Amino acid sequence: MFSMVPFGRRNRSLMENFNRGFDRSFDRFFDAFDSTMSTDIVDRGAYYELTCDLPGLSKDDIKVSLDGNYLTINVDRKDEREETKDNYLLQERYSYNYSRRFDIRDVDREKIKGNYKNGVLKLELPKLDQVKEKQDYLDIEFED
Repeated sequence: MFSMVPFGRRNRSLMENFNRGFDRSFDRFFDAFDSTMSTDIVDRGAYYELTCDLPGLSKDDIKVSLDGNYLTINVDRKDEREETKDNYLLQERYSYNYSRRFDIRDVDREKIKGNYKNGVLKLELPKLDQVKEKQDYLDIEFED
């Protein structure tokens, strides 16, 4: 059976409203720690430029590795903080880990360059020289 009362106006118990509000707040809190890495890849002709926004990290937090035809950027950060003020004691710990993996089969692995400055990781991924295949012709005998 359907209710004639619109969804937003149904009588909910106090606990249902509390839980609903709490769930939304909880979701928004963790959205701030979304484990994605904002990445741009631009074709610059002779090379690809890969840019990742990684603010607030140190060089020890970022690892770039090559494995077969893949380049992986991994972030592993752990932090601990303790504050005391009057009778209040605050201790916080957090850690997060995330990574992105890119297919680099058409990149010259030996010539990859990168730097990290002001929270931005930039990698220059030179393209492999594409050797044009020589076109061979077959000698065909023609009979009159």
